[in-house]
Amino acid sequence: MEQLEHLRRTLQPLLEQLPAEEQKEVAAALAGMESGVASLTADYNHIQRYRRVFENTSTAVMVLEADCTIGLVNAQFERLAGYPKSEIEGKKRWTEFVVPEDLARMKEQHLLRRESEEKAKTQYEFRFLSRSGEIRDLFANIDMIPGTTESIVFLFDITERKRAEEIARQTEAQLTNAMDIAQLVKWEEDVEAQTFTFNDQFYSLYGTTAAREGGNVMPMERYAREFVHPDDLQAIGEVMARTTEGAVPEVQQVEHRIIRRDGTIRHIIARIKCVKDADGKPVKVYGANQDITERKRMEEALQKKNAELQTIIDNIPDLAWLTDADSRFIAVNRKFGEVVEADPESLIGNTCHRCFGRCAAEIFEEENRKVMASKEQAVAEESFIDVGQSRSVFETIRSPILDRHGEVIGTVGIARDITQRKKTEEAVRLANKKLNLLSSITRHDVLNQLTVVLGYLRLAEEQATDPLFRDYLEKMGKAGAIARRQIEFTKEYQEIGVQLPRWQDVRSTIMQATDDLDLGSVTLAVDIRDIEVFADPLLEKVFYNMAENALRHGGKLSKIAFSTENSDGCLRIVCEDDGAGVPGSEKQNIFERKYFNHTGFGLFLAKEVLAITGLSIRETGVPGEGARFELLVPAGVHRRNGRQP
Repeated sequence: MEQLEHLRRTLQPLLEQLPAEEQKEVAAALAGMESGVASLTADYNHIQRYRRVFENTSTAVMVLEADCTIGLVNAQFERLAGYPKSEIEGKKRWTEFVVPEDLARMKEQHLLRRESEEKAKTQYEFRFLSRSGEIRDLFANIDMIPGTTESIVFLFDITERKRAEEIARQTEAQLTNAMDIAQLVKWEEDVEAQTFTFNDQFYSLYGTTAAREGGNVMPMERYAREFVHPDDLQAIGEVMARTTEGAVPEVQQVEHRIIRRDGTIRHIIARIKCVKDADGKPVKVYGANQDITERKRMEEALQKKNAELQTIIDNIPDLAWLTDADSRFIAVNRKFGEVVEADPESLIGNTCHRCFGRCAAEIFEEENRKVMASKEQAVAEESFIDVGQSRSVFETIRSPILDRHGEVIGTVGIARDITQRKKTEEAVRLANKKLNLLSSITRHDVLNQLTVVLGYLRLAEEQATDPLFRDYLEKMGKAGAIARRQIEFTKEYQEIGVQLPRWQDVRSTIMQATDDLDLGSVTLAVDIRDIEVFADPLLEKVFYNMAENALRHGGKLSKIAFSTENSDGCLRIVCEDDGAGVPGSEKQNIFERKYFNHTGFGLFLAKEVLAITGLSIRETGVPGEGARFELLVPAGVHRRNGRQP
C-alpha cells in the first residue's frame, strides 16, 4: 500500500495537466488498483496463516500428486520419515514409506480415490517405514483437494496405542488361559433386576451353552433352582446377604455343589464382591466360580489315607511318629500320647518341646537332624528322663522321609520301651558273671584235682608190673587227658554270647586272627575289601580255627586263601587251601562235638559262634584237592562300606 501511495504522489503533477474527464478515469483506475491490492494482501495473509498451521501442527501432513509423488510435507512428517523436505518434496513417492505387505491395498485406494472419490476409503491403518528402517503403525485420514488431482493426507502415529492394545490382548488371552487352566469362570449380578449375566466360559463349567439357556442373562431364582445343589442353597443365601449388607470384609467366598446339565455334581468355590453407589446401595455383585472337584476328591482321598495311616500307627504297640523337616509333628500314635501324657491331636504342628523337657527335647531333635543329614536309617537308645516319673529307656529307629527328588522332607520314627529288657539284660549279665565266676572256680578246682589224679596214674603206671594192669592204667590216663581237654574247652565255650554282636570288618578280623599263626612256607591271601558282618565278637576265633585247621590237617599245602562270593543277596566268605582236604565221610562230623584228628572242638565252637546272628558254616572241598570252608551270611547281617548292599 505504501508503494501505491508513492505512485499517486508521483502521478499527481501529471494528472493536473490532463483534462478533467481523463483525471476521473485515472483516479478511478487508481482506486480500483487500491482495492485489488487490498484483496490480494488479505488473501496472502490468509495463506500465511494456513501455512503456519500446516508447519506447526503435531500431526504429520503430506500432499500427494496423482503419480504418487509427494508434493508437500510439514516438519512433523520430516521427523517421522527421517528425511529433510529438500529430499522429499517433488523427489520421493509415498509408496517408499509403506511396508510391502500393505502397499497393494494402499495403491488400490489411491487410484480409486481419483476415479471415484466417494467409493474410496478416507480412513485406514497402515505400517510406515522410516529412513532408519523403523516400522510404526499409523492412522491415515485422506481427502482430495477440490478442483485438483492432489490429495492431502493427515497421519496419526498410533504405534503406542497398538502396542498397548496388543499387550491388553495378550493379557486378556493369558488371563483367559489361566482361568481355563484353573477352571475359573466369572459372572455378575444386577442387584435391582435380580439377574445374573454369564459368559460362554461360565456355561461350559455347567455343561451347557448360552443358546441352550436362552441367552447370557438368567434370573437368580432360576439359576438357584436349576444349578445349585438344594442342600447348599441356605449357605449360599447367607453369604450373598452378608456380601450385599456390607457388614463383612469386601470379598466373601463359599464352597458349594453345583448340578451340571447332565446331572453330575461338582464342587466349586465362589468368591464374591459387591459394588455400591455413593449412597451405599448395592448395585452390582461380581463373582468368580472355580471348579475344585478334583481338589475335593484328593482331599477326601488324603483324609482316607490319613485315617488309614492313623489307624495303623495307633495299633502299633510302640511309640510311632512322623515329623517334618523342622521336627514338627505331622502324626503321632495313641501310644505316644499315653507315654508323654498328652492328647495326640494337641501335638500336631508342635515340636517335641511341647511334650518333653528341654534336655530330652534337644536330644530328640539332634537325632532327627543327624538322620536327615545322613539320609540313612539310625538306631539309638534314648532315655526320656523327663517323661513322667520314670527313667524309661527306648530303642528308637529313625528313617528319613524323601520326596520324589530325593530331598529330605521329614523323619519317621518308632520307639520301643526297652526299660524292662535292659533290666533283664542287666540281671542276666550279672547272673552270667556269677555263673562264669563259679564255673571258673569249679573248673580250676577240678583241673587241679584231675592233675593230681593223672599224676598218680603215671606213678602207678611206672610201678605196675602186671601188663594187664599197666594197660588199664594207660587207658585211664588217656581218658583223663580227654577229660582235661574237655574241661579246658568249657572256658572258651562259656565266652560265647557273653558280649553283644557288633559290625566287624571281615578283612581286618581275619588279619588279626591269623597274626599269631606260624605259617611257615604257607602263603596267606585275603582277597576281601570293605565288607562288614554282624556277628559275635568271637568271630575272630572262627577265622583262627579255619586257618589253624588247614595248617594242622592239610598236610603238604602251600596256600590258604580267603575270598567272598555273592548269590541272591547271600554273602559267602570262603576259606580254601590246596592241602589234603576233608574225607567225604567226615564232612558233617567235623562240626560236631566229637573226636576227629584232634578234639573237634574248634569247628564246633565256630558253628556255635556263627549261629548267634544267623550265620552258618559248611565244608564243600574236594577230598585230595584241598579243604573249602564257606561261611554263609544272609542278607541283613552283611554290608559294604557301612551301608546295606
